[in-house]
Amino acid sequence: MVKLVQKEQHVIVEQILSFIKRVSNNGDHARVQKAKHLLKKLDQQAFHIAFCGHFSAGKSTMINHLVGEQVLPSSPIPTSANLVKVHRANEDFAIVYYDDEQPVYFPQLRSIALIKEFCKQGNVKEVEIGKANTILPDSVVVMDTPGVDSTDDAHRIATESAIYLADMVFYVMDYNHVQSELNFQFTKELLNHGMELYLVINQIDKHHDEELSFAEFSKSVQQAFATWDVHPKGIFFTSLKHPDNSHNQIKELQAFVQQTVDEKDIRITHSIESSLHILEDEHMKWLDEMLHKQIAPYEQVLEHVAVATIDASSCFQQEQDLQNERKRLLSIEDAWARYFQTELEKVLKNAYLMPFETRELAKSYLETTQQDFKVGVLFTKKKTEEERKKRLHLFFEKLQKDVESQLTWHIRSLAATALKELNIKGTTFAQDASSLTVTFDEHLLEANLQKGARLTGEYILHYCDDVSASIKKIALKLCNGWKEQVLGAYRKEIATQLSKIETELANISTLADAFRSIQYYKGIYEENIKLLQVPLDHVEQLLPEIRQEWENERQQMRVYDESLQPDVIKKETGSSRENKPFNIDETQSVHQSETLIEKMDRAIELLANKHSFTRYIQHLQDKKKRLENQEYTIALFGAFSAGKSSFANALLGEKVLPVSPNPTTAAINRICPVSEEHKHGTANVHLKTADQLLDDVRNSLKVFNLDCQSLIEANEQIRTLKRLNKSEGRENIHLSFLLAFAKGFEQYKEQLGQTLETNIQQFQAFVANEEQSCFVESIDLYYDVPFTRMGITLVDTPGADSINARHTGVAFEYIKESDAILFVTYYNHAFAKADREFLIQLGRVKDAFELDKMFFIVNAIDLAESEEELHEVLDYVNDQLTQYGIRFPRLFGISSLLAINGEVEQSKLPHFQKAFEQFLQYDLLKMVLQSAEKELERGKQMVDAIISSASESNEQKAERKRQLHTARKQIEQLLLDAKPDQIITNVKQEKKELLFYVKQRVFYRFPDFFKEAFNPATVYNREGLKHALAELLDSVGYDFAQEFRATTLRLEAYSKKMFHQVFAQLEKEIQILNNELSMTDFELENRKTPEFPNAFQHINNKPLEQTFKHFKNAKSFFEKNEKQAMQEELQSLLELEADIYLQSQDEKLESMLQTWIKDEHERMIAEIIADITEQFEGWFEALEQTVNVEEWKHISKLL
Repeated sequence: MVKLVQKEQHVIVEQILSFIKRVSNNGDHARVQKAKHLLKKLDQQAFHIAFCGHFSAGKSTMINHLVGEQVLPSSPIPTSANLVKVHRANEDFAIVYYDDEQPVYFPQLRSIALIKEFCKQGNVKEVEIGKANTILPDSVVVMDTPGVDSTDDAHRIATESAIYLADMVFYVMDYNHVQSELNFQFTKELLNHGMELYLVINQIDKHHDEELSFAEFSKSVQQAFATWDVHPKGIFFTSLKHPDNSHNQIKELQAFVQQTVDEKDIRITHSIESSLHILEDEHMKWLDEMLHKQIAPYEQVLEHVAVATIDASSCFQQEQDLQNERKRLLSIEDAWARYFQTELEKVLKNAYLMPFETRELAKSYLETTQQDFKVGVLFTKKKTEEERKKRLHLFFEKLQKDVESQLTWHIRSLAATALKELNIKGTTFAQDASSLTVTFDEHLLEANLQKGARLTGEYILHYCDDVSASIKKIALKLCNGWKEQVLGAYRKEIATQLSKIETELANISTLADAFRSIQYYKGIYEENIKLLQVPLDHVEQLLPEIRQEWENERQQMRVYDESLQPDVIKKETGSSRENKPFNIDETQSVHQSETLIEKMDRAIELLANKHSFTRYIQHLQDKKKRLENQEYTIALFGAFSAGKSSFANALLGEKVLPVSPNPTTAAINRICPVSEEHKHGTANVHLKTADQLLDDVRNSLKVFNLDCQSLIEANEQIRTLKRLNKSEGRENIHLSFLLAFAKGFEQYKEQLGQTLETNIQQFQAFVANEEQSCFVESIDLYYDVPFTRMGITLVDTPGADSINARHTGVAFEYIKESDAILFVTYYNHAFAKADREFLIQLGRVKDAFELDKMFFIVNAIDLAESEEELHEVLDYVNDQLTQYGIRFPRLFGISSLLAINGEVEQSKLPHFQKAFEQFLQYDLLKMVLQSAEKELERGKQMVDAIISSASESNEQKAERKRQLHTARKQIEQLLLDAKPDQIITNVKQEKKELLFYVKQRVFYRFPDFFKEAFNPATVYNREGLKHALAELLDSVGYDFAQEFRATTLRLEAYSKKMFHQVFAQLEKEIQILNNELSMTDFELENRKTPEFPNAFQHINNKPLEQTFKHFKNAKSFFEKNEKQAMQEELQSLLELEADIYLQSQDEKLESMLQTWIKDEHERMIAEIIADITEQFEGWFEALEQTVNVEEWKHISKLL
């Protein structure tokens, strides 16, 4: 068996070496390195067990348990993207590997904390730890991968780049986060990579059988993963904290790991074969990516034409045809010019211009040019000249006739014939050709004379030849001139054709070149794919070279000393920023409240029958009621599995809300104080209306590209979805909701829009069972416990990650209107995207409130290994909140589990409760008390004014009445003239500034949104681009809507400030006219925040998809500048669309604000008029009637 394994491994070694050689030749250096790592694994016979999973799922703790000691730091705080390998060694050591520098070797590993500090540096890619004393067998390597719940490229790359080395993979999840979408996605990816996968559900000590039997929970886990087509080799349920848990399979897991280690020799061979196949697939993908990268520029060229209408062969043929046509057109000119020139030369050569008669006339003329030629005796000179001219003329006339017959007519014939060959249309060249004439004069004959030559036969012949040559030269020039004119006209005639051909040829040649280049690169690609399967000879010589590389790498390691220590600022232990209650007298506000209520009762009793105090008494009764019936709405927020429900139960002191590890379709649950009408343990379940339910169903159907117009039709559509074998991403969440709707529709279809009265058991079913809860809009549970007796209504809101789009607006209204906000996060869970967006929204609006009403709870601190770790976690959460814009957060760590189990002090819940009660009884009550005190003081001033008026003499009263009438008219005119214009103008300017920064803030976050949407997990090929774009538009669009909601709240706060200033100014001007007048402070009524849809919901994606041209392949997209180029282009396009959205929502906001401000201004003026009218009437009554001054003085004294 051993020999067989050795033989198989020898073959695999040669296969790996052959693969390395081939891949290296192709330039795929990443696969070369991976193959070398695989070869090293085989060379060392190393068996790799990988642990993957969520951050803080317990991977490191699990490894420490299996190794038998604390070799890995286990912290609930996320660290950087480090892969950690642990194995047995002769001595303890650690090696920190970097992306861009030499590794650092730590001999005699003394401090895990030191390694942890090194790992916080961003460029660390891997840590190797060797342990001398470990229960790990030789050659077994345990791999701890970074948490997969991150959008950071480095985290995922670190995990995926190492996973191929694993012989088996354990995917670890904590109990509360099993049904996380990321778990399903990542495990499916692992199976697609051919991994041997096992699931580990850790921290099962959180399970409570009274909420859900463990068998049901186990079954739900298997079904959930099966829905995603994830079928692991096995599932283990473990608890390291409570080893005696009856469902704990940690021992079975240990035994299974030991069994696999015993079989490692066989397993290594098989897993390396699988890993090599993975690398081959990766290399083929790389070749494919390189091919796409190489041909992408040429495909872009082809994208601009209807490629479906033209293929390579027809493109090449068109190119050849155009080249031939261009050549033909150009060759016609050359051929015609040559033809014309040849024929002209023939005409000139054959033109016999000096026949015998002409030569004789030439001879006769030449005789007259001799020096001894004379005519007559007398007057010889004159007669001689006359004779010469006569003979010259005779010679000229005869030569002209010869030229015409021998030359001109032949030239004209040639021109006419040549012109027909060229076929020039619409020109006068034919007429010009027929009138071509070789012209010369007698001077030409004289010019060819040879001075001093004797008249001989030879001279006569030479002279005749010279004259003929001169005439033929004239003919040649004449013909060439005509020829150039003709060719010029021809060139103009064919210029349009040539231009069109050149344009078409340039275009088709570009396409042809693109086709040729694509064929060339595809040929190389196909050859490389083919060669990949062909083994190479003599590859074994590579092995010593590679081993030498390993040795060189080992020799080049830097040995750690203090000079290499990372520059990390260490926080002092125990410096947690957890909030502490104020040291104030808890009875102070309560006592003050009781005293004020007594005073208000006395004032109401004393002034009850006083005609001019009717409005005042009404104001006083309202404020007294607020003091007596202190009612608070407390909104509870947090994502799924954050521990909201268990925290609520801890506050209530009983297990009122069901707690489940399964996500439910969230409804709004209000835990209210009991009343005579609503008894303890009763609940009103408000079912969704048909329209609300239809909106929710359509929203989920849209994920599957389906729609419906009615709930009956929706039920039919869902039947088609039931046949889905599998679905991806958030589809499963929506599918779960739709299937629950279909299951419960028949039961509740007749009750939609109704309110059902139930008991506590039925209430819990409506909360926990999805086929019931999906029909619920909200539930009011009336429960009598100390917490609700304080007048508190606790609102358990939908999770921040709710799929119900309507919940975003509902959540914001609770943020706005609630008296306090409690945000719960889980001890060892990083903030998810939904948490982050919600917290950013809290940061946006925090300063808009008069009081800081936000409390942040870190639940499950019982998971902390030490006080130091707890402080680290609280500091980390504090820093995160600060980054989200929440400065100086009220932060508390508590354990709802300990509180519910009776360990109240250890739970630290009282610590929070004390601070929270102080907030209710001091901060909130303080504002009400101040308002009540001011109103009582105002009442006493009004009484004193009546006493003053009634105590005056008759003359003084008369003057006083006159003054009051005058003042009243002036005040009424003042109020009549008061307009809201200045408030509207100021608010409009404030809105303009706020909206300017809205766009800036959203696009400041755009790179982060882009990074989350376009990440290696979702964009590994071109198919993922559309989904990534949709996610990007959702994120940016949602952020715009959230910004508008926050802007509305800021503007409302600003408007209240403006109203306060206007009210104060009116009060000041009124008191100038009469300083005894007083008014009740005006309080604006809040308006419901307008509905702001997400931006880009109806945008045309086609122009945006043009940016996909930057994606050649996943590797270059994420490692080169392609991602940045796409991001910048998308941002540019979306900024234009954002302007349209901003304008439309600005108009909506403007309309709402103007209406609200005008209405409130009108109400404020009406209330001021009512207040001062009542006071004037009281004064007139005191001035006109007999008033019991002593009675009023008595009232004033008692007030």
